[in-house]
Amino acid sequence: MEQKWIKATYYRGGTSKGVFFQKKDLPTEDQKELGEIFLKVIGSPDTNKRQLNGMGGGVSSVSKCVIISPSERNDADVDYNFIQLAIDKPVAEWDNNCGNLSGAVGPYAVQEGIIKPKEGQNTIRIYQMNTDKIIHSTFEVKNGKPVIEGDYSIAGVEGSGAKVRLDYIEPGGSGTGKLLPTGNVIDELDIEGFGKINVSIIDAATPLIYILAEDLGLTGTETPEELDNQTDKLSIIEKIRQKSAHIIGLSKSIGDAPLGNPRIGIVTSPKDYSSLGNKKINSNDQDITTRMFSMGKTHKAIMGTAGVNIGVAAAIEGTIPNKIKRKDSNSLELRVGHPSGLTTSGAIIETKDGKPHAKSAIFFRTFRPLMRGEVLV
Repeated sequence: MEQKWIKATYYRGGTSKGVFFQKKDLPTEDQKELGEIFLKVIGSPDTNKRQLNGMGGGVSSVSKCVIISPSERNDADVDYNFIQLAIDKPVAEWDNNCGNLSGAVGPYAVQEGIIKPKEGQNTIRIYQMNTDKIIHSTFEVKNGKPVIEGDYSIAGVEGSGAKVRLDYIEPGGSGTGKLLPTGNVIDELDIEGFGKINVSIIDAATPLIYILAEDLGLTGTETPEELDNQTDKLSIIEKIRQKSAHIIGLSKSIGDAPLGNPRIGIVTSPKDYSSLGNKKINSNDQDITTRMFSMGKTHKAIMGTAGVNIGVAAAIEGTIPNKIKRKDSNSLELRVGHPSGLTTSGAIIETKDGKPHAKSAIFFRTFRPLMRGEVLV
């Protein structure tokens, strides 16, 4: 392939970073060819897992690309396509969303002139193409540009920024078509080499499997490094993920599920622990404690879509997160403890035809444009 320069912008959204492209600037619409381009952009595959030859940083949270274009839908202003790039494999996955980078999509669309905003609060309607869902992004605009600086802070990111509110509209069934893919709030799985274990599989913003930490012999307060060093536990967690993926129709056979879909996490009732920044996180300040896994490794904070999902899961009667959360917690402001600190998530759950239905889910992020120019591929 002939080398060429492509216009791009590098953004932080939440606790992720990604390379943003406008669809009109890309040389092809073919997904396979685009995947090859994005792998070059990010520096994958890299057997050293450092991505020194690209824009990635050796962890899944910064191994990402985004495509934005004006939308032709009546219910959306922009179309947003997300691509997760594996680090050490030539894999570009298009089957999931990044909730963190979702926080940068609306501001990017305004900054780049894709959307003409009004002064003050703006709500940009985003069509999330990977999951076929609508997200409303609300943020402040001043002098025709998104306000970047502010006093809102999120765990895992130094400093503060302008708050972006994300409303996930009807988030259930983003990957499988059902909020409860198996029809159950809890399923018992028989895992080879381990035995029987209970899981809750919830599909809201992303399909996600919940395991009680104690059922794996864990506390749920381990650091990412401690968990990643327990390869026996990671192996069991991956077996659970693979079997669950097959049960809910995300893989044709056990063992061939995509690297990033479905996602999986362990949860426990609120417990004291120290964050990665050595800040004491008190149990009284949490409603639930979790450790999430992304692309085979423990996430150093929480994936944005996982933050949305856990708010929904905890609000559904009978799920594992619902059973262990603080009993007096507010479903609109669930305080989630993760390795970097605390995140707040919320959900509105209704009952339709005798089944739980997620009307909406709420999540807050910050963003920051880091650079713009051209990237060589």
